[in-house]
Amino acid sequence: MANKNNPVSRARGRKPAPVKKPFPVGFAIGCLLLALFLGGILTFAAKNQGLGDKSSLKYAQSQIGDLETFDGLKAGHKEGPQVYPSVASVPPVGGDHSGTPQTCQVYTEAIPNERAVHSLEHGAVWITYQPSLAKDQVDKLKKLVDGDPTRMLSPYPGLKEPISVQAWEHRIFADKASDSRIKEFVELFTAGPQTPERGASCQGSTETGAVQAAPPAPAPAPTASPAK
Repeated sequence: MANKNNPVSRARGRKPAPVKKPFPVGFAIGCLLLALFLGGILTFAAKNQGLGDKSSLKYAQSQIGDLETFDGLKAGHKEGPQVYPSVASVPPVGGDHSGTPQTCQVYTEAIPNERAVHSLEHGAVWITYQPSLAKDQVDKLKKLVDGDPTRMLSPYPGLKEPISVQAWEHRIFADKASDSRIKEFVELFTAGPQTPERGASCQGSTETGAVQAAPPAPAPAPTASPAK
């Protein structure tokens, strides 16, 4: 009989101690990185939904450098001169406007903001320039407008840059007519996805100069006093 007090016998009778497996640190890090990567893809896709669709507003906005965008501008019809929000007012890119749009064509004199904004609502692109802009520069801009019933060109006194281009709630400024962004803007935003009233005509008034204030309403005629 084996002697239980024998060290060898006692060692044979004990169960082996369980072996502790090391924590899979590398695997955990790999899973975390994969989760972050997939999360980044989903976030990018959510933020840029529509960029693959060339007819979408997000796609158009993504193609133009230094594009100014203004959201939620009013679009009511009001007669007489209007005051436009300061950030979107020179030239205006939206807001309350005249009930008559400005006919889209080339103008050699300033046109009224209120009617131009109505045309923007109908999908027009409005190119404006400083009155001192060189003739060869103006001629290049004319080529982008001539013959298109949804584009217009006019000088704009007080313009802070030589050229600006407007569509509804969108605008860019440029130093020269050869700036490639001008043509890109015109092509993307003429009757583009920003248009609030798609299909509406840009034909209306061809008058130039500022919109005149509405004449005051005539005073009511005095009523005759009853005879005593």
